[in-house]
Amino acid sequence: MKSKTGNFMLFVSHGLLIYIVFVILPIILCLFYSFTNYNPLYPEFSGVGFRNYIDLLNDRDFGHSLVVTCMIAFIVTIASNILGVLSALLVNFKGWMYKLSRTVFFTPQILSPVIVGFIWSIILTDEGVLNKLLNVVGLSGASWLSNTQIVLYSIIAVIVWQSMGFCTVVFLATLQSIPSDLYEAGKIDGCSRLQSFRHITLPLLAPGITINTVMLLISSFKVYDHVVVLTNGGPGTTTETISLKIINTGFVQNQMGYASSMAIVLFLLIGVISVFTVTFLKRREVEH
Repeated sequence: MKSKTGNFMLFVSHGLLIYIVFVILPIILCLFYSFTNYNPLYPEFSGVGFRNYIDLLNDRDFGHSLVVTCMIAFIVTIASNILGVLSALLVNFKGWMYKLSRTVFFTPQILSPVIVGFIWSIILTDEGVLNKLLNVVGLSGASWLSNTQIVLYSIIAVIVWQSMGFCTVVFLATLQSIPSDLYEAGKIDGCSRLQSFRHITLPLLAPGITINTVMLLISSFKVYDHVVVLTNGGPGTTTETISLKIINTGFVQNQMGYASSMAIVLFLLIGVISVFTVTFLKRREVEH
């Protein structure tokens, strides 16, 4: 018995050590620095208590970045789920053509966000592919990455384009786990396709909705790569997210203590929202 326990501890110790060094320790250090005025250019620093957190309450730039991040997370989560369901229904058939379609839908997900950003930066420039196509069909193009009224929605569209592939795969797996007997019973009862979707498919997609919603919320609140490549937070600070604000504050302005307090707030925000979302959506799964 002791040898089994020893072997188990030896087996998990390597992964546990890596997790502690690269996850737990940085969180602890970040929490520690958030109560200091640490500047990497100066070796000496001192504790400031909760001053960094109090300053955050009066920091309009941080408030703006919080609003931008929440908008991205909210719209990306809803749009990706809706498009994921539609695309999963579209390819939920047998045959090589549908297998190819699944590959096409999932391909953006395996690309690096930086690569995706560079691809779409070429497409969305004033002289880019999208505006040229619009001109061909007689429509006027737009300044997708410099117009303050639409630039945020352009970034959201790019994130949705990349993330909907993951949603499609999850929803497709959920669809294929639904017993066909339920649809046959629905036909006998006279259900139309729309009624079958509303009363059978949609309720049984609840586990997939839970997975996608939580994953999308977490990734959207941490979005950084797409924004940096496409706009670098501009024009001005129109598209500056919390993650970008943290990087600029910590590594450009060298206010590492203040940036650490932002990171802790973001960490707590993601944790609270994730727990609330999982609790709410899991309860919906139980009800159905």
